Amino acid sequence: MTIKITGDALGDIVPNIEKAVDEAFSTFLVTTQGQLGKANPKDTGRMASSWFIGQNRPSQDVRPERWAPKGSKKYVQAKFGQKITFGGGWYLTNNVPYANRVALDTIWAKGGAGGADWYKNIVAQLPASFREEVIKALRRL
Repeated sequence: MTIKITGDALGDIVPNIEKAVDEAFSTFLVTTQGQLGKANPKDTGRMASSWFIGQNRPSQDVRPERWAPKGSKKYVQAKFGQKITFGGGWYLTNNVPYANRVALDTIWAKGGAGGADWYKNIVAQLPASFREEVIKALRRL
């Protein structure tokens, strides 16, 4: 006895799975961008607001130097103007000149020892965060 299984026999399950993974990835990428901005130490909010999404190459965008007055802690999440789908190369980039120091050097980040943990913790959680979004999306099928 033989059962022939084709894409037609499976109905729309594969396209629905692909759509769910696309939606999960989009949510994951935008959420991660927001986490970076919100956790980012803020003086004027320029660096926090300069996390940009790039598709197939890192974004070259950066907020202007006079983004907000010193002490305002202004934060605005940058919007990506196209549809985000799973696959290809996606980047979260921050091009302010001092981004590496604030994200990686404990002396410059949030008052000293352990200050750069905001960035390291978010990066360390990326696989688990994506997995969580995919599981939520697939459960909705």
